[in-house]
Amino acid sequence: MFWQFNFDDVMLGDKPFTPSVNSMMADSGTSLNMIPDDDFNAIRDTFFKDSHCYVLKNSLTACDCTKEEHEAVPAITFKIEGDEYRIDRDMWYERKDSTCVIKFMHAPGRSEWILGVNFFQSYYAVMDYSKNRIGFAKSINFGKAGSRHFIDWALSGSFLLNLVADVSSFAKARQTTHS
Repeated sequence: MFWQFNFDDVMLGDKPFTPSVNSMMADSGTSLNMIPDDDFNAIRDTFFKDSHCYVLKNSLTACDCTKEEHEAVPAITFKIEGDEYRIDRDMWYERKDSTCVIKFMHAPGRSEWILGVNFFQSYYAVMDYSKNRIGFAKSINFGKAGSRHFIDWALSGSFLLNLVADVSSFAKARQTTHS
């Protein structure tokens, strides 16, 4: 289930950011926040223009970074109907050793930002179907460090969804049973 609405402003730390779109979706089934390519590239270039960045096999972007470079990256805050919602740095840019991973997916052709798990770890969503409205409230996890499982997975080289391995395993199992 998802809800679509407009958002007003975006701040990268204390700097205003003008997104290419002002439409947003809250989707409890989306793993990571997704943003249009234009916005992803602008944010990447704002913070990581001078960094060595590369695309991982799972399509996430990783950058070489020191502790100081990581700590210099701010939270992202956006406004929805006058209320501010902050995504802390480690919810969108996480570091392990000398590598950082941008935890936003860029979505070619998208005309909205999509809020995923890295938003819902900090905010509860209440969906009122009878009045066709949605509300957000800070969760008990707001501002707390997230699990380290994500960065370990992201840097492991695994795909987001490896259908090829799943299909071939299924085919082998079926062949064995029906031979």
